[in-house]
Amino acid sequence: MSSILTLPVTDSSNVDTSADTSSPTSTEASTTAPSTTSVISQETSIGVYFIKGELMSVVGRLVETPDIDAALHSLLLGPTAVEIQEGVTSFIPEGTRLLNVEVTDSTAFIDLSHEFASGGGSLSMMGRIAEVVYTATAITGIDRVTIRIDGVLVDEIGGEGVDVSEITRTDLIDLSPLILLDSPVPHQVVSRDIQITGMSNTYEAGINYQVISTDGTVIYEGYTMATSGTGTWGTFDHVIATLPASVLGDVVLKVFEYSPKDSEPINAVFVPLTVE
Repeated sequence: MSSILTLPVTDSSNVDTSADTSSPTSTEASTTAPSTTSVISQETSIGVYFIKGELMSVVGRLVETPDIDAALHSLLLGPTAVEIQEGVTSFIPEGTRLLNVEVTDSTAFIDLSHEFASGGGSLSMMGRIAEVVYTATAITGIDRVTIRIDGVLVDEIGGEGVDVSEITRTDLIDLSPLILLDSPVPHQVVSRDIQITGMSNTYEAGINYQVISTDGTVIYEGYTMATSGTGTWGTFDHVIATLPASVLGDVVLKVFEYSPKDSEPINAVFVPLTVE
């Protein structure tokens, strides 16, 4: 018999409620490295997934308990004012509430209020579903999502009937950048042994990375490989070798691939971190 873990819905006291929850506006995605200003506290960092440009993008949020309940509550707060300025937006309708979460084996049954299924065309529907699915499946042990609306198990939502049953990241892969870094998340406090995890579709599965100081100096660089590449999606999980003892404070982690045409860095992801 499958074990069922039921997570009761809590209020938003377990997330960073200082976030600006005004309605987001979509702006053009930035192509430069973000600020390295640290906004971290002693709470735990988790990833929450929104849309940047037309693709998924992870932001770091602080929670007391790093579980799916906290992650979804943080998602429904929407992007902060700073994140909106950086090009982050959300397709989840304002007023959407998390009613309940049940995790059975590796499937998360997520019960959302009826606002989630209201308004918007197929692109908007796919975007909001992707935000929920990517956020939920970033939690260890969760591989797929089934969405309920006001407690009712439904197969589809929206006028065009977008599937919301047993959805995985693979079903929404067109919304993923070619390198999606799940961990570490922006502004996370990390040790000198930085573990990078994510999914990618790169040439010959190559994943390159650099740790860059605030003055632009490359402190450390290296290479790893995903489980697949060159037109197919794979995953990567790699621990960067211990950084020098002198490395403390704010840095930027750059994860990228080299173009097979001209060996220039492409598909770069920039993540500001604090090393302690």
